Amino acid sequence: MLQNNQPYWYALPRPTQTKLARLRVRATGQRRKSGCPKGYKAASNSPDGRRTRTLKALPQLYQAEGLPPMQVPKPAEQRALAAMGLAEFVSALGKPQVIQRATSSHKKQ
Repeated sequence: MLQNNQPYWYALPRPTQTKLARLRVRATGQRRKSGCPKGYKAASNSPDGRRTRTLKALPQLYQAEGLPPMQVPKPAEQRALAAMGLAEFVSALGKPQVIQRATSSHKKQ
């Protein structure tokens, strides 16, 4: 958390999700259910059938964990990000990311 009780705006979603989940479990003892409900087969998100994982966007992640919503950066901050070449990175944090899961390199016999 920043000094004004705001979550960090430019955190990477995957490590942040792991950290907040660990904190939630320590504080409340509650784990979130994951995976498909019983009786349903997991479906692939990708058109080629590969196993993928969708990572939440940073604003969705903060909302799911009960943190205050992210605010739009001020114009001066947007100019500074553009000058450093980070505007594209920051905009990518606000969108869900689909990553491919690692597959086993050997077959079971």
